[in-house]
Amino acid sequence: MDHVIHMAIPQFQSALIVMFRTAGMLAALPVLGSRTIPMQLKVGLVVLLGLMLAPLLPPMSLPADMLVLGAGMVNEVLLGLVIGLAVRLVFAALEVAGEVMGTQMGFSVAHLIDPMTAHQTPLVASFQTVLASLTFLSLNAHYLIVQSVAGSFATIAPFTGHISEGLAEDMLQLLQEVFVLAMKLSAPVLATVLVLNVMMGVLGRTVPQLNVFVMSFPLTIACGLGVMALALPYTISLFESEFIRLDETVHGLLRVLGHG
Repeated sequence: MDHVIHMAIPQFQSALIVMFRTAGMLAALPVLGSRTIPMQLKVGLVVLLGLMLAPLLPPMSLPADMLVLGAGMVNEVLLGLVIGLAVRLVFAALEVAGEVMGTQMGFSVAHLIDPMTAHQTPLVASFQTVLASLTFLSLNAHYLIVQSVAGSFATIAPFTGHISEGLAEDMLQLLQEVFVLAMKLSAPVLATVLVLNVMMGVLGRTVPQLNVFVMSFPLTIACGLGVMALALPYTISLFESEFIRLDETVHGLLRVLGHG
């Protein structure tokens, strides 16, 4: 029995470290970390991933000092948050694109309560989020995130993560990419609405009897929805390319944290 306990303790310590890093990742993850997922399911998923990944990693021991242990566990949660936030930023770009398109199409008045964020979200942004979530799951990108958690221990050993000067630069680069992706997604609708507004302005000057302001609402919505439908393959391809690049993005951030 003593021999079994002696062998089980290192595995338990490794699983506990993996659980804390996984908990941080799951807290920031857009799909699995949303408020619509019950807390019991989240805790069960964290425990399950910890038990599954611990045997695949080299044995890890916990420090004897409780203060060092507490600080180390907070460090592990923050590392997991970095992985989850890298995915969250991609979804933030989709929400920004949806909000811009919805405002230009005339949906700025109509909002829905998004159960993932518990805030009011424009209709088009909610549609973009659902579409991105389905694409994320269809590409098995959630497995890629689990693989990133397991691979993060090779880049950053437990309790060794540090904040470096390059982290702020990398985060600023990610934020820039968020706005670039948002503009790419909303470009077809923005261009169409701009052309339509110019045409309606010319028509209003040519035929003053027409109420162009009233006519523009249904035309803008119809043209915007039509362009969104036609641009759906382009939107899905952008989703796929960004989700495929997630592994590279996460490992880049982890390398910066590991060499801080």
